[in-house]
Amino acid sequence: MKTTKVSELIDQVRREGRVSLTEAESKSLLSLYGIPVVEEAMVLNEGDAIVQSRRMGFPVVLKGMGSRLTHKTERGLVKVNLKCDDEVQQAFRHIKEAAGEDWEACLIQPLIKGTREFVAGMIRDPQFGPSVMFGLGGIYTEALSDVSFRIAPIDEFQANAMLDDIRACKLLGAFRGEAEVDKKQLVQVLTGLSRLGMDYPEIKEIDINPFIVMPNGSIKAVDALIILADASEIPQGTNLAGDSDHEKEIRVALDTMMHAQSIAVLGATAPRPNFPGIFECVRRFGFSGRLYPVNPKAQDYDGIKFFPSLSSLPEKVDLVILSIPAPLVPDALRECAATGNKNIHIFSAGFKETGEEEGIRLQAEIETIAHEGGLHVVGPNCMGFYVPASRMLTWTDASAESGPVSLVSQSGGNAQDFTHYISSTYGIHFSKCISFGNALTLDSTDFVDYLAHDEETKIITMYLEGVKDGPRLLRQIREISPEKPVILYKSGLTESGARAVSSHTGSMSGGEMIWKSFFKQTGAIPVDSIEEMADVTLAVHHIGATQGRKTTVIGIGGGNGVAVADSCARVGLELPAFSPELTTTLRKSIGIDGSMIRNPIDSVIAFASLPVMGETLELLARSGEIDNFIISMSLDWLTLKKEKSGTYAETIASYLADEGRKHTHGKPLIAVLRQYQPDPAIKECIPLVEKILLAGGIPVYKSLSQAVSALSKVVAYNEFCKRAYTTPDSRDEDRVALA
Repeated sequence: MKTTKVSELIDQVRREGRVSLTEAESKSLLSLYGIPVVEEAMVLNEGDAIVQSRRMGFPVVLKGMGSRLTHKTERGLVKVNLKCDDEVQQAFRHIKEAAGEDWEACLIQPLIKGTREFVAGMIRDPQFGPSVMFGLGGIYTEALSDVSFRIAPIDEFQANAMLDDIRACKLLGAFRGEAEVDKKQLVQVLTGLSRLGMDYPEIKEIDINPFIVMPNGSIKAVDALIILADASEIPQGTNLAGDSDHEKEIRVALDTMMHAQSIAVLGATAPRPNFPGIFECVRRFGFSGRLYPVNPKAQDYDGIKFFPSLSSLPEKVDLVILSIPAPLVPDALRECAATGNKNIHIFSAGFKETGEEEGIRLQAEIETIAHEGGLHVVGPNCMGFYVPASRMLTWTDASAESGPVSLVSQSGGNAQDFTHYISSTYGIHFSKCISFGNALTLDSTDFVDYLAHDEETKIITMYLEGVKDGPRLLRQIREISPEKPVILYKSGLTESGARAVSSHTGSMSGGEMIWKSFFKQTGAIPVDSIEEMADVTLAVHHIGATQGRKTTVIGIGGGNGVAVADSCARVGLELPAFSPELTTTLRKSIGIDGSMIRNPIDSVIAFASLPVMGETLELLARSGEIDNFIISMSLDWLTLKKEKSGTYAETIASYLADEGRKHTHGKPLIAVLRQYQPDPAIKECIPLVEKILLAGGIPVYKSLSQAVSALSKVVAYNEFCKRAYTTPDSRDEDRVALA
């Protein structure tokens, strides 16, 4: 019955050529989804207005109503606190005259009294679909932008998390003599909006502003607007259950590409001075399979025979790489389909990412060819694959060592930069790296699905500009996160960044608020740069599980202690004061002279005497007052003392990497190497100290702010994982959000 009423109402609005429902129609529809709306009556003349006012009881509110009236307050079409017949009559006349030809009727409502106003609604995001919003309402909605979003579908747990998200969440409690807000009602509103958005893709936007909280804590929607989507904007449906057969087919195809035994490179040439070419990159990296250069115009070189076409090859290959001008790609894809070569990487650029008419036309053409031919295409406009175990590399240089991390990157440049940076800086290596560019037939969700099933991948890192199937990505990462951490660098969140994204890969960038909700709902770890992605990957790789946010810093120098206290507060880590009992115990171990037994601990003796360092770590770990350790090593001081085996800083690093870690009893231990003096000898010891610490499984950073930020994100990730396993129905489709 509810479905019939809603559909009939939407159809009627469509037939009348309208793009939005009237206020009365909007409230009628919302009430069908359990959203409490104010009582009201539609009146067409002054007499009816007076009669209805008397029936409801003064004071009342009178509003203009019409299919073209959407900003009534700005036009003076809302009159409040009308206390008698004369005021109602005068207000009716004024509204009708001010509305002019747009007037169709007036709505009369009882005046809802309350000092707190909130807003709720739903928008249909281009990438993720219906997204529910809640926040501070009334005149403060736009002025303060204190709102929270969640991507639908949402459950009660997620709805409650939205209430806690807003800065003004204290207003939901008892306030100035008024009762606490009925949160069950608010949760019912938010989950109702979620269902409405999921049920009716024809609805583009819902705005309920304000919800007024009455003195007894109950809520009423006193104004509402529902906007319909244009026919071209209505999504054709999302397969929430997934297509398991199709997904399996893609996984098999990607596995064949990643572990290719035969590769053909169309457009292969002899090496050039500035770039050796894709064929030579694969060859130089040591690919041990069968490698076929295809180019009818190329001359043989270095004993390598060139083939004129795919059809001239002695076999179908596992992967075809197209390194040819964009206008030649359509015919090349047709040849791939005709010869049964289904797995393709298009290195070539010059398509949709150009923003030019011809590039857009070319991409549409090759997309049609790829779909009709059943081709699995990575690209175009991308660097492709880096798989050390398969000796596959389509750029000039990378580590040949395999590791636990995989990368999915929409940018080829970022793929190269990140793999170089993290392997050379932190000694972390890769299992798989995929640069996929314009995502013709294979998008980020296909690669994520593959990596989720890949036993060699323990940590997934991502650089994204846009995504074709946001709901699928949300579902995937929410399911993957508790098993495999996902570290995601999402660009294009600002207006200028979104413009850059459009010019790069032609992707549509989601709004910042929607992506923030994505991170909260999935447990994906957000980062803002290549460097931060490396920092967090390092911490995730070495730290593992965390127990809480209580952190201590042990170092030399009080000023840095104050700074780290501020840094911890900014990212949500706690730097708790020690209990009197723990302080007394530490004082006995560390001594009095030159030490400050607070948190942070400023103690030269803890570094000068390593047994003191060990006892300090032991006491703190066993106290139950500390969850995480940060050791701040001042190399300007610690390199003054020379040891037979090197500097004293190296001695401390060796101690922490072995004996020191034992005293933390499995709690995270991070090191920071601070160095400011322009002394070449000090700078020379830094790589040695880093190597010792990293070999011992201790993340090491160059600044306290880096360390604190990385640690906080690992702690938040672990909190998400705990919720994912403890929240009722946490494995269901609508499960846990990260509050």
